[in-house]
Amino acid sequence: DAALRGETFWALSARGPLPELSMPKIRKHALVEIIPLSTGCLGSCTYCKTRYARGKLGSYQLEAIIQRFETALYDGVAEIWLSSEDTGAYGRDIGTSLSHLLEALIVCIDSFSSSKKKPCPTMLRVGMTNPPFVLDQLDALAKCLKHPNVFAFLHVPVQAGSDTVLKRMNREYTISDFEQVVFGLKQRLGSDFPLTISTDIICGFPGENETDFDQTFNLVQRHTFSICHISQFYARQGTPAAKMRPRVPTSIVKARSRKLSILINSFNPYASLQDTILRCYARDELENEYSATSRLVAHTKSYVKILIPFRTEYVGAHLHVRVTATHRWHVDAQVIDIILTADRDDRPALADALSRMQPHVHLDDQQQPISNSLPYVSSFLNLKKNFALMNLDLLGNGPFFFLIALLSAAAALVYYSFSSPPLL
Repeated sequence: DAALRGETFWALSARGPLPELSMPKIRKHALVEIIPLSTGCLGSCTYCKTRYARGKLGSYQLEAIIQRFETALYDGVAEIWLSSEDTGAYGRDIGTSLSHLLEALIVCIDSFSSSKKKPCPTMLRVGMTNPPFVLDQLDALAKCLKHPNVFAFLHVPVQAGSDTVLKRMNREYTISDFEQVVFGLKQRLGSDFPLTISTDIICGFPGENETDFDQTFNLVQRHTFSICHISQFYARQGTPAAKMRPRVPTSIVKARSRKLSILINSFNPYASLQDTILRCYARDELENEYSATSRLVAHTKSYVKILIPFRTEYVGAHLHVRVTATHRWHVDAQVIDIILTADRDDRPALADALSRMQPHVHLDDQQQPISNSLPYVSSFLNLKKNFALMNLDLLGNGPFFFLIALLSAAAALVYYSFSSPPLL
């Protein structure tokens, strides 16, 4: 209650007990629940300040996470994200593991489906993990990623393709370890469950030479990552890397970053999806939200981003879609049918999502142009256009055109106020 009133609390002492997961919260996206598994980490990367800011690993008890997970399930969210600085390290400080947690959450999903006598609408996404802490959990992780309610997606940051650079970063793994995770999971999942791997690259770490960068470039080229985040090395004050020499000149760092970006942008990972029929899971997120061409965001099991035409009944639903166009970072599609209907009466989170999307939601069962479901945005744009015209005419033609423009703006406002579809 105090937080909702805007009150701020400061923790001035050493880290105490972890905040309770049962505390009330407001989701950024009503249909996406984010559950933190832990705080801090077990690593000691030379460029990172996480250990300074958040301390050593502190994992939430298994029971607390399960309780929060079940609450989100029965609230009817579309996605649950497991979040941590390193999900693979979860539980190592309290005698459990990510594998045991995932197995328990799968049981929760299956129990939900049994109790409701229908498929569970919620999809689970496993968060970022570093290679060292999942090497001994690949079998259990692959089994989890095969489950129909779990995205076959994993964020595994590699940071560099050179073992020499990784050692200077103190990343505690080799490229061989990283590829054992990637290839090991893909082999275990097989072609029936295409796995999407997201990764991160740091360009220009101190001491990185041309050979080191070439190894990074070749690694990215070899794996053709569909999602790859590139950053340029930044010396954070107080970290060991800030004192490392030699520094790579800024011009070279930028050139390497640009070369990697060009390579990554040249990939076309979704070309084979053209004209295929896919199953996807829609959220409450809109692309170009306040545009007349705004589209609803959905994802496949492999977490491929799909943009579909907006309709109220698609929000939170499971859909069959036909891919109409492929792009570098997403695909466009048309909905063929609804596999699992989104029932707002049985999903409080869905009702919340639709209320937040109110400017886009109308009660008419017939498909209408999206611009018709945005009456106030349309009115504003027309007013803006007319007032721009009014200002222009004032400069050249005087009061007559001023009056015409003003009447036109008023007429537009009245028209859209009375002719717009009803809002929820």
